[in-house]
Amino acid sequence: MRHRRGWRSLPLVVLGLALLLALGRVSAAASRQGDQCLVGANETVDSDLYVLCNTLTIEGTVNGDLVGAAFSTTLAPGGHIQGDIWLLGGQLRIDGAVDEDIRFAGLDLDLNSAALQPRSDLAAFALNVEVWEDAVLPGDLLVLGYQAIVRGQVGGDASFDGSALVIEGQIGRDVFATVGGGDAAPSFIPFPFPFSVSFQMPGLTVREGGRIAGNLSYNGPRAGNINGQIGGTIDFQLVLPRPDITQATEDEETRPGEIVVGYLRAALTDVLALMTAGLLVLLIAPAWVREPSQLVPQHVTSSFGWGLILSLLAAPVSLILILGSILLLVIVAAVTLGGFTWMGLLLLLILNLVVIGGMLFLILFLARLVISDLIGRRLGRRLIQTDDRLAFNLLSLLLGTVVYALLANIPLPYIGLVINALGVFIGLGAIVLHARQLYQRTFHPAYPIPARPGAPEAPAPPLLHSPALDVLLGNTPPPPPDSTEPPGPGMANLPNGFSWWNSEAPRDEE
Repeated sequence: MRHRRGWRSLPLVVLGLALLLALGRVSAAASRQGDQCLVGANETVDSDLYVLCNTLTIEGTVNGDLVGAAFSTTLAPGGHIQGDIWLLGGQLRIDGAVDEDIRFAGLDLDLNSAALQPRSDLAAFALNVEVWEDAVLPGDLLVLGYQAIVRGQVGGDASFDGSALVIEGQIGRDVFATVGGGDAAPSFIPFPFPFSVSFQMPGLTVREGGRIAGNLSYNGPRAGNINGQIGGTIDFQLVLPRPDITQATEDEETRPGEIVVGYLRAALTDVLALMTAGLLVLLIAPAWVREPSQLVPQHVTSSFGWGLILSLLAAPVSLILILGSILLLVIVAAVTLGGFTWMGLLLLLILNLVVIGGMLFLILFLARLVISDLIGRRLGRRLIQTDDRLAFNLLSLLLGTVVYALLANIPLPYIGLVINALGVFIGLGAIVLHARQLYQRTFHPAYPIPARPGAPEAPAPPLLHSPALDVLLGNTPPPPPDSTEPPGPGMANLPNGFSWWNSEAPRDEE
């Protein structure tokens, strides 16, 4: 492929830009929305087609691009897209003709067509991509996902970044791949998978009958299983997990110095990442690091429990949010106008990115920053001699991140993993406890939170005040100040002793 590894995120970037451009152009183009969308066999769409459907079937002709989202899309054998395909969804099955490029992000893509034009490329971010026996892709193939299976023909280069790459057909030029390792294919998927997919064993496999006309360049934790033909050279780079101390005695090629260098490099990477995130949090919301870290010593068990629960729920909640957003859009698309629906798509996309990105930031950074801050403050009281509060906060956080990174990356089997897991669970749980206390202080001030041992008593929350509330509670306002101005109209005829602002003033006897 003319592209190289720096272009492997191209499908995500370009697909997102295309969908955003579509939002601004949808009012001037044809659209299909609803549960069942169909472009009939005798139907021609003389413009770009924008879709938001549950099931989309194209049997006719689209004289432009196909852009949008659909849970299941089928380009039938008689269907013809004369432009590009920019699609987000569950499954895309192509049996018809496409004149330009195919860009897809979703779960499953099946290419069965031999009617693609010579300039057509395919780029996909998907769990599974399959080029079937009768399919011919004249251009390049670019896949990011779990697996890609090539049974047909690819005229250009093939680039893959994922776990399993299987080549049974023909690749016209070079292959660039990053593959995973493992002894077996995944036996389950952590959510109900709606399409029929046969998951392959991780690694590179070139089966008998498979042929790569150019060079093969790939890296992974083990060499591939190559039984087909390679027209050029084979360049394999072994990529192994960072070795631990036990391998220094078992493997003569593993030197202790390499282990130490790898350990220090991993720890330094962690320190830089945590301190970057820590400086950002200290500038914007320092209480979300400091307050949870002070809760940990008295609430270790509850923090661990809450953090464990939230960590286990993060992936299912993200998936439910995405699927729920797609379902909501399909329902709204069936009953509302196109412009409103596309605006809803943009808002839901932003909401999903914010929520999922926020959860990742909590788990990967903020939770560990809480533990780093706790460690740094405990050590800083003895090691850091300064009266500058800001300097102490920064130095203690740096000290804590260094100690945490050294412990979390220690080159012993499972030790670093356990320390990281404990740090994430306890830190995340402490953040949950802080959020709960903040909620109670804000919305239930009548039930104060018990102070930490030795902490100064928190001031009472301010009472709500309004004129209407004063009347209801009998809190009459103070008398007006003395004035030398003459009384207003009607004030001279008031009875003696009248003072409406003083309920305890004596009344004239009847």
